[in-house]
Amino acid sequence: METLSLVYYSPTGTTQKIVREIGQNTGLKLIAENNLAENNFNLQTETSNNSLTIIGLPVYGGRLPLAALENLKKLKSNQSPVVIVVVYGNRDFDDALLELKQITSDCGFKVVAGAVFIGEHSYSTDEKPVAKDRPDAKDLETCKNFAKKITSKLKRNKNLNKLSEVVIPGNFPYKERNQLPVTLYPETNNAICNQCGTCVDVCPTNAITIEDTVITNGELCTWCCACVKYCPHEARIFSNSTINTIQNRLYQNFSTRKEPVFFM
Repeated sequence: METLSLVYYSPTGTTQKIVREIGQNTGLKLIAENNLAENNFNLQTETSNNSLTIIGLPVYGGRLPLAALENLKKLKSNQSPVVIVVVYGNRDFDDALLELKQITSDCGFKVVAGAVFIGEHSYSTDEKPVAKDRPDAKDLETCKNFAKKITSKLKRNKNLNKLSEVVIPGNFPYKERNQLPVTLYPETNNAICNQCGTCVDVCPTNAITIEDTVITNGELCTWCCACVKYCPHEARIFSNSTINTIQNRLYQNFSTRKEPVFFM
């Protein structure tokens, strides 16, 4: 391997941080990086056989985010190596990594390793934290160890065609997507909102517009909470009782720290 490409979907920067940390510790030359959650990505759909690709996606309810899949499926490879990574909010990754393996295999990649990492849950709050501030220093050190295992495996196995298939846990058919009602998007506290437009800029699905007030299209919102995280005035909030119930359940049942897992 000579070069490295990174592809990820990261509205809040969590998956980006993990994928970048893995990538920069492979020792390979970075030639392309695309965040599919941004509007200005320039995805090169063809990959060369001497280049390693790392693909990372967050887990939404045990599945991959639909907003990322259309562009992800444009990638084409002739059995070049890929490392697949999913990031979940300390509940469970369910079928997401298996789903990512199937998509990348269908695109022509050879899956040489997979991993699941933990990031702060989108619904985490200071009062009810779930994987607060993760990935942390320990997680980033684990990223380095994972990168070393990847490079060691690639050096030992020059002929990728002879590698056995990486076994990834999960179920098929995949679990059904749990779609929340379109009315449960983050709201805007107009008393402190100054219509700076940050929420518009960070929304990966263009669900937010500003006219006289901030308007959210609930059919486009994926509840990634980028607008909540990045609002400089903390004007984007969840005030819905259904979301509050979910936050309580997550805090009560999934606050115990979980650790990353590798599949080589």
